[in-house]
Amino acid sequence: MQRFRDLLVLEPSNRLVISCDSIGGIGPKPADSVKVDARTVAHFGVRVPLLEVLCAGARPIALVNALCVEMDPTGQQMIDEITLLAAQAGIGPDAVTGSTEENAPTSATGIGITVIGALPDELPKAHPGDVVVCAGLPMAAPDFDLFIGHPDQVTIAEVRAILASGLVHDALPVGSHGIGFEVDEMARVAGLEVRWMGGWDIDPKRSAGPASCVLFACAPAAIDEIIEHLDDNRPVAPVARLG
Repeated sequence: MQRFRDLLVLEPSNRLVISCDSIGGIGPKPADSVKVDARTVAHFGVRVPLLEVLCAGARPIALVNALCVEMDPTGQQMIDEITLLAAQAGIGPDAVTGSTEENAPTSATGIGITVIGALPDELPKAHPGDVVVCAGLPMAAPDFDLFIGHPDQVTIAEVRAILASGLVHDALPVGSHGIGFEVDEMARVAGLEVRWMGGWDIDPKRSAGPASCVLFACAPAAIDEIIEHLDDNRPVAPVARLG
């Protein structure tokens, strides 16, 4: 067993990768601190572990949801959204499982998501001379109004398509530490140095919350083809070179 970034890797047989995330006190219930609908909670709860597994080069094979809410109506709304995003990552409905709270009434929302993926023989690693491309913008509440389908947020389907293109050497979803931290992490794993590129006026420490943007390391000649997998209105730009 070994740790790779925020993931737990099981080996040596049938190498598996496990990622998880949780949300509490955010939802539609009376005691929730932040009021949002059940689908939105589920959407942003499942994004991070799905993207972490995909960007590790793994094939997602199962998703487990632990929902601290009743099945009807809150839990079912969450499960519908979870199943939708799981399908975008390549996980069929039969491989989505979990539980809800049916023994006691709940006044606040809580969910936990675990994603399991099958790893290839080699973990991803950027190459010397790669350019790091950021797809989407770093956004986090309360500074930004996040919602399902936000035009500045890269989608699970887009990330999967880019990774399937074979043009990407490494990828990382950006979280609360910001783009700068994740680019440095990508370079550290590959034993490379970072040279920042100008032209994109965004604070490298700005939080990307629930992985609103994703970094891709690729050869400079591959940038245009990678952009073709993104919605025309999706923000995208090279931010650094690795060498």
